[in-house]
Amino acid sequence: MIRAVIFDMDGVIVDSEPMHIEAEKQTLLKHGIKITTEELRSYTGTTAEFEFNDLIRKYKLNTTTDSLFREKERVLFRLLAGKTQPTKGVLDLIRNLKKHGFKLGIATSGHRKLAHYYLDKLGIEQLFDTVVCSEDITHSKPDPEIFLKAAKKLGVDPAECVVIEDSKLGIEAATEAGMKRIGYRNPNSGNQDLSNADLVISDFTKLDLKTLRAPNPE
Repeated sequence: MIRAVIFDMDGVIVDSEPMHIEAEKQTLLKHGIKITTEELRSYTGTTAEFEFNDLIRKYKLNTTTDSLFREKERVLFRLLAGKTQPTKGVLDLIRNLKKHGFKLGIATSGHRKLAHYYLDKLGIEQLFDTVVCSEDITHSKPDPEIFLKAAKKLGVDPAECVVIEDSKLGIEAATEAGMKRIGYRNPNSGNQDLSNADLVISDFTKLDLKTLRAPNPE
């Protein structure tokens, strides 16, 4: 039976993907690169390190991953100021899960500073038993490392976990981790392939506890 729920952050708890895209566009434009939304969405679910390493190689940029990240971070926090909004119905779901005894975790490819910024703004930090961020892992999604680490910190077996993700790479990582997968269809995350999910939803208000408690399919 499912004992724990592990949430992705951007695009699942916080509807922040458009601001990430805009921050990345502004950052890359300073380096002479006019990049499309579609190309940036192909990195949804990966760490900033993976994304910027790949973009530096692809476009032969004369900069470093750390420098690009710091530039993007400054733009992103400016865009987020006063605009941090939860996805529809997710806060009620989180509170209901906590009330019914589920262990709750976050597994985000974002950095710890950003994760705690979101949790503080939404007033839900105390509801989560663990928060695993990019600083805690070596391999980016679709590698299962981040979800396996979250399960270990929660003290549960991977088969007792359900992951809620909005990205193809996140669903792949959860599959490799041996966890039940719920794909959240967020239009702001682009046309993500969620076909490997056990269930795909577009509205958290329609996700009931019976569905969450169902065993992980073999």
